[in-house]
Amino acid sequence: MAKMLAFYALAAVLQVSNCMNLPAIITAKYDMLIFTQAWPMTSCYEWEEKSPSHKCNLPPDEEWSIHGLWPTKNGTMGPFFCNRTMHFNLAALESLRAQLEVKWIDVHKGAKPHEFWRHEWEKHGTCSVDLEVVNTEKKYFQKGLDLLDQYDMKHVLGKANIVPNGKYHLQDYLDGVRKILGKNAQVECVRNTKRKELYISEMRICFDRQFDLIDCNGIPHFPSNCDHNQQIIYPGSVPDLITHLQPSAIQI
Repeated sequence: MAKMLAFYALAAVLQVSNCMNLPAIITAKYDMLIFTQAWPMTSCYEWEEKSPSHKCNLPPDEEWSIHGLWPTKNGTMGPFFCNRTMHFNLAALESLRAQLEVKWIDVHKGAKPHEFWRHEWEKHGTCSVDLEVVNTEKKYFQKGLDLLDQYDMKHVLGKANIVPNGKYHLQDYLDGVRKILGKNAQVECVRNTKRKELYISEMRICFDRQFDLIDCNGIPHFPSNCDHNQQIIYPGSVPDLITHLQPSAIQI
């Protein structure tokens, strides 16, 4: 009986949505949201080393950039692409574009304009629309900008005395974020196999469905893909990496 009532309730929602020409809200199963920031200097060379034809866009200042805000179920990645009818609409972001082009940057120069934003919205954003604070495209991207303002990793790490141009062990990064934010983060690295060096690539922090900070312990590959025993380079600028990287040297 309960299952039958649930079926009729869902059918009623779908019928109302169709009548109003609105996309039906599909409630995805997820436990947390991962907020991922990328270090553009590493992202750039990761991209350029994949092909001689690849060029990069970089922000005007040496700052961390948003990669995405990802609804995630404990122990796995995803859900993904939860509502194929909620297509990306660039016009919805018109008031945010100036900020997004600096803070949510696609380092892949020459790629289809705004394809990165489209990908993040359609793959991840459509899975969190059951939360009022991110239930539209504009709200989703605005929330990412708000989180960056509050949890910018350059400032978080800086408060823990972890700064660009330095070399640190994985535990330094993990302990630094824990000291400042009070929660466990995840660290991602890129490896230069020829020089046997590691470069900081991404930092991930986690939130519950009320957007309160929580530990990231439940996400895949926690706490890191980095070598626990090797120092991780935090490149201060693109020229810093030129002396380190060799053609076709980077692997993820």
